Amino acid sequence: MRPLRKGFTLIELLVVIAIIAILIGLLLPAVQKVRESAQRTQSVNNLHQIALAFQSYHDANNELPHNGTWNNTQWQWGPGLGDWVHNYPTTATSPGCTWAIKILPFIEQGNLLNNYSYKTPVNVFMDPGRGGNGLVMAPGRAWDGKADDSVYWDGQVTDYAANSQLIGSGINTEGPVTAPNFTSTWTGPVSGWPTFHRRLGGFQDGSSNTLCVGTKGMATQVYNSRGCSNFTLTNGATQACNDDPITTPGPAVMGTLRGFGPDDVWWTAGTGVPFPGHKYNLASGWDSWYFYTFAVVKDAPNLDSWNRWGSPYSSGAPVALCDGSVRVLSYSTTKEVVLAICTPNGGETVSLP
Repeated sequence: MRPLRKGFTLIELLVVIAIIAILIGLLLPAVQKVRESAQRTQSVNNLHQIALAFQSYHDANNELPHNGTWNNTQWQWGPGLGDWVHNYPTTATSPGCTWAIKILPFIEQGNLLNNYSYKTPVNVFMDPGRGGNGLVMAPGRAWDGKADDSVYWDGQVTDYAANSQLIGSGINTEGPVTAPNFTSTWTGPVSGWPTFHRRLGGFQDGSSNTLCVGTKGMATQVYNSRGCSNFTLTNGATQACNDDPITTPGPAVMGTLRGFGPDDVWWTAGTGVPFPGHKYNLASGWDSWYFYTFAVVKDAPNLDSWNRWGSPYSSGAPVALCDGSVRVLSYSTTKEVVLAICTPNGGETVSLP
């Protein structure tokens, strides 16, 4: 007689497979949660390091870094490419560059500023929750090596934006209250630019109540096309990516700034609704929607990220205050609270987590 072989019946095998599937189903969310927690911790560390770099820049220059001027314009003739308008980032052109370029020496990237390369990622500007290599990946957005507009299309991207109402640019709103605009003084010496020249301790709300830099909101379609100008919505329409590279300077640059107000972006200024702590009111007709852009939003498909803070994390968006501390703002944070921490001289009292 042939001996009987012991084994699983079909039903037993199916039960084992089902149990394994259930265990995997229970384990995966836990693994994903741990991974997200680690990524969020790294993002918080990045923001803390950037905020400290702002402080170090302040100590060295007696003011916070502003976001530069269109085309890196500055008073020295012909730096970089030997062209008054089109210049890649250098130490000489840095007065007209973005805050992200200005702080490079204070995040151990001084060599990059001295010998600029469009293909060298800056890890501290990258949120690990979004992936990517930290460089512009959008088709057609590369510098062609010539003195033309493509010099501002290429380079490093940042997942973090500075508070525009805090640092402004070299072209802030100025002129009569009845006709707010900007002048051409920013084409001359840096000392004549209409910057805020903001100093720590020199604004009413204080460093511990004013947002310095935070994670910017982003549509998930932009993850794989960093540095793009527009992306395609699921309905086939297009929408702004709000993800300019750090080589794109000037006012109202959504790639490096959030929290715009009428004192730092003249086209929002007018004689309409008062804006907290600002010389200029909001332009008439903007009051029905503009204040709602001061929001904290989770990254999502088709997201309109215009002027909004946000992050890829379920718990909220990390932001760094001017004192260097980092807080996580929940997605239920009201527009009043977001506006209060964006306005350096609004006089509001807020309680942050």
